[in-house]
Amino acid sequence: MLIQPITLEQLGWNSSWDERFAGLRAAGFQAGRVAVEDRHHYLVHTAHGPLTGIVSGKLLHHAAAPAELPKVGDWVAVSALANEAKAVIHRVLPRRTKFSRKVAGRDTEEQVLVANVDVVFLVQALDDAFRPRLIERHLVMIHESGARPVIVLNKADLCTDIERNLATAQNAAAGAPVVVVSAKTGKHIEQLKGLIH
Repeated sequence: MLIQPITLEQLGWNSSWDERFAGLRAAGFQAGRVAVEDRHHYLVHTAHGPLTGIVSGKLLHHAAAPAELPKVGDWVAVSALANEAKAVIHRVLPRRTKFSRKVAGRDTEEQVLVANVDVVFLVQALDDAFRPRLIERHLVMIHESGARPVIVLNKADLCTDIERNLATAQNAAAGAPVVVVSAKTGKHIEQLKGLIH
């Protein structure tokens, strides 16, 4: 079976990104989106397929902090290496949104977890570990990121009082959609799929 390559448009590329990239395209770079970050190596999807990327020395040298280096979700300018499925990442386009937190044990260093996402799905189990305060803390991070939150309450099959826990989660959600599902039974999975584009 032939698998069709992922297009940049399927990954979120649009006319706004295209306008921002015009100067970089004119300089000979191609656009890509970071799908995986593994220390100093990246999986970058481009219009010509996936490439293994590394950061250029110039980008590495000019980055004032690790948060300025490519992260999952970033749109980047790359130059592909001839006859190889590899590329050099030269630039990170300005982020539209970023989901980040403070690096553990440090006072000010930021750790970007993912960039340029529209929706963050916050999943919490409806078992004995259900913690509404954790929902509230994560919602603060999501709102600060610029993305929209959706709260997913999973393991409905293990919950003895769904209505009470749903009301508690809706109160903590402050207007964000809340979906109750069971991955085990498939309950309300279609409703969740309707929120994923």
